[in-house]
Amino acid sequence: MLYRTYRMYNNCMEIMVPSSLSAGTTSPIAQYHWQSEDKKVVVDVARGGADLDEEGLYERLNEYYKGFCKDITNFQCLHIEKRSVNGHAYGELRYTSDMMGYRFYNVFMLGALEGRELVLTLQCMDKDVESHLHIFEIISDSIRILRNNNTEKAGGAYDSED
Repeated sequence: MLYRTYRMYNNCMEIMVPSSLSAGTTSPIAQYHWQSEDKKVVVDVARGGADLDEEGLYERLNEYYKGFCKDITNFQCLHIEKRSVNGHAYGELRYTSDMMGYRFYNVFMLGALEGRELVLTLQCMDKDVESHLHIFEIISDSIRILRNNNTEKAGGAYDSED
């Protein structure tokens, strides 16, 4: 499968996304957005305005979890874990939910980038979970926190094979 590598946030972060997902220009919840042609698979990356450091990560993840329990229709938590991305701690929450009559499988990752919240969400139709789990793992494992390097244009991409 062919992946494109994207550099974001003034080249502070890098992520690999399957080339079958198209980069979108706008999303109401994210600065970076990709989706499949049929819109059944969505990847969003957003950097929040809230301050976040490693010590406050699990407290903030717990706040998100409580909010999801309260606000998301048919929220069912499947898995919570701590991840390490380039030596940075991330919290990961996997869950199913209902939206507009459809069941979705979701991966929510929370971490910090330069002291601010960084949220990565991956979503697919629940019936398609098995065919997309490996893609979600590759995306999650591909995140790299980089030094600020202004030699390349932020948001640029180059092809990479996995």
